[in-house]
Amino acid sequence: MAVLNSVFALLGAVPASITPSVAAPGSMWHVLILKTFAFVADYGWRIVVFTLLLKLVLSPLDFFQRYKMHKNQKITERLKPTMEKIQKQYGHDKQAFAQKQMELNRKEGYSYFSSCLPMIVTLVVFITLWISMQTIAEYMTFKEYTTMYDEYRYVYSQIYDQDEDHSDLTEEQRTQYQDVAKRVGQDVVYQMYYYGLDDGYTQKLKQNDEYKAFLPEDFTVLRKGNKSIKKVQASFLWIKNIWAPDVPWGDQAILSWGKFKDGIDDYYYASTSKIKTGEHTTAVNTKMYNEVMYKLLHDKTQSRTNGYLILPILVVVLSLGSQLLSMMQQKRAGQVNAQGGVATSMKVMMIIMPIMMAFFAIQFASIFAIYMVMNSATTLIFNALFSGIIKLMDSRKHSRNHGIATGSTRSVAVAKQSPIIHYVKGANPNAGAKETVQAPDSAVTQESKKDKKTKKGKADNSGTRVVQRGGRPDPNDLMGVDMSKNNRKR
Repeated sequence: MAVLNSVFALLGAVPASITPSVAAPGSMWHVLILKTFAFVADYGWRIVVFTLLLKLVLSPLDFFQRYKMHKNQKITERLKPTMEKIQKQYGHDKQAFAQKQMELNRKEGYSYFSSCLPMIVTLVVFITLWISMQTIAEYMTFKEYTTMYDEYRYVYSQIYDQDEDHSDLTEEQRTQYQDVAKRVGQDVVYQMYYYGLDDGYTQKLKQNDEYKAFLPEDFTVLRKGNKSIKKVQASFLWIKNIWAPDVPWGDQAILSWGKFKDGIDDYYYASTSKIKTGEHTTAVNTKMYNEVMYKLLHDKTQSRTNGYLILPILVVVLSLGSQLLSMMQQKRAGQVNAQGGVATSMKVMMIIMPIMMAFFAIQFASIFAIYMVMNSATTLIFNALFSGIIKLMDSRKHSRNHGIATGSTRSVAVAKQSPIIHYVKGANPNAGAKETVQAPDSAVTQESKKDKKTKKGKADNSGTRVVQRGGRPDPNDLMGVDMSKNNRKR
């Protein structure tokens, strides 16, 4: 029997692998993660590297968004007095107030949509990546099984080839060979999943007193041309199976047949996997799956707990932090009016978004949770960095304005035409200084008592009176708005 198996092995009469026939998904994200970043062998760290590089590529859009929000914030602060006047005048008519507000914002260069464009891009990336990573998880779950199935059949056929004539064996002997072939195959699958295979494991099986009488002389766990096989298990830190969620329930580390069937989705069908229909039917069924995975499913030394909810918790915390930061930025930028129904909507979003992220992290593959954690963490870091850069840009811009800051991010030429100008205290040594002018006595004597209180002067030897006036202009004059007490009462 052993001699016949050796002959068949030499002639290449061993089952061909079906794994190379499995069709990989082919979208842009699939190619990037599965092929372009293949230089990172560990899939968990591959997602980390991929997320960091993707964030770097998208960082100009993130910076553009932060810059626009900061610019809007400056415009909002500068227009606050005028907005208050408009609100008092048109507060009873919401439509008129909104129209006047939009007209003023548009005139002053306020951008409603430019800061939203990066958010749209980010949302598109998030949704497409979620779909792609889920498909990758389905593909890899199926491919891991077919890899172990191929090895199981290869080992099994060396001990007992079902296509061979076994008429020289009694029924009892055939049963013994089949039983040994099954157990050796399951041992090899177990070793392959957790540790990988090499020639050393082949020698270990040959020296096993229970198996060695049934193994052919040239028995090997490695196909021709292979010196070793890497472990199949795709783990990451505390997570045992990154193609399943980071949860402590549901036996997600080693999937039962039902969870495996649900986890491979359309790969359950030959048309999706691109494996020949007969081969696919033979490999993917309840009986064969439980036979190949028997030792993994019934092993008591390895826990089937896949994780401890660490990633979902991190996702919720970072999502909540990002929501709070974004809300504060939008408030400062004047993009939201945190009153009434808007305030309620913002609070609802602060609750819904973390819950939605937690749902993704608990229900879908851990690789997507890894992406969400890394993306949120790098977003917070980049936002802090961008804020520092924008503040530095502001400080340099103000220093070029020689002490006069328009409070606007618009060009100096446009800012000079704006009626609203704020003087920066201490920036210009002449800002706020009293201006000395000469006026005839007759002009001074005709001034009202009120003017005399605010303007004091004395006559010089030429018969003219020197009048000192405050160098800081009246904001009401600059704005063209009469905010005197009498007008406010009206």
